[in-house]
Amino acid sequence: MEAEMRRLKLELKQTMEMYNTACKEALTAQQKAIELQKWKIEEEKRLEEARLAEEAALAIAEKEREKSKAAIEAAEAQKRIAELEAQKRLKAEMKALKEAEEKRKVMDALSLKIGEGGYGPVFKCLLDHTPVAVKVLRPDAAQGRSQFQRE
Repeated sequence: MEAEMRRLKLELKQTMEMYNTACKEALTAQQKAIELQKWKIEEEKRLEEARLAEEAALAIAEKEREKSKAAIEAAEAQKRIAELEAQKRLKAEMKALKEAEEKRKVMDALSLKIGEGGYGPVFKCLLDHTPVAVKVLRPDAAQGRSQFQRE
């Protein structure tokens, strides 16, 4: 009977040790589960912060894209305006040059004009280095054309 008691005590001792080991392992597992839960919550917070930061960055990028698009459109409009102004300026310069040339011709013609005949103006010219007077028939002088050609 004593041997049976010793065997049962030994068995109880072993069972108690196994129970204690299981309790310790359960406690360790519970602590790890709590730590993992805390880590999961922290990771979820970080993920949410990252998502919010990404959304904010996308919103800022969209605003910057819109600003860039508006700036490009404004620059293109200014470029078109500048091109139109350049064309207007070029036309005005060409017109001014043409008017100046016409004025110069008129002034040259007036300075060489020596009189007015019955058929039109008379100009002083050089023909083979010889000074001559040149009569110009007015286009509206239909009568006297033959007389003019005889002269």
